[in-house]
Amino acid sequence: VLCCAGLGWAVLHCAVCVGRPASLVVADFGCGDCTLARSVKNKVHSFDLMALNDLVTVCDMAKVPLADSSVDVAVFCLSLMGTNLLEFLREAWRVLSPGGILKVAEVASRFDDVRTFTSVLGALGFKILLKDTGNSHFYLFDFKKSGIPRANTGSLSLQLRPCLYKPR
Repeated sequence: VLCCAGLGWAVLHCAVCVGRPASLVVADFGCGDCTLARSVKNKVHSFDLMALNDLVTVCDMAKVPLADSSVDVAVFCLSLMGTNLLEFLREAWRVLSPGGILKVAEVASRFDDVRTFTSVLGALGFKILLKDTGNSHFYLFDFKKSGIPRANTGSLSLQLRPCLYKPR
């Protein structure tokens, strides 16, 4: 069973399109313990602020060491945590090949307004393919790199609420 902070289905969502075909190259932004890389046959570039194992490349996710248009799929699985998350998303656009897929799995309570989130991604040059907000705890999104970012994206802002954990 796949797990991402104990959330197997979130990684499974991210792995579904990644695993087929195995020739797709993947960038996993905020990879944690590299569950995704260990779960698929694809070449996965795993990035995080700290290395939990030898598969992780330690870096700022706003400046990953990949060439422009060098990956087919970019993944953010519960990892849009930085205060500069717009820069993370711009970086995903940079490294994705034309028509590449951006997959996002995130905690539902972090969103004030899903439309704002998808609108900002649209301004950054992504087209929404899938918006699954049916789960009360987690939202899943797929976007396609569909063009160049709109002019004046420097004035965009995007914030997600902090994660709240209930003691059990």
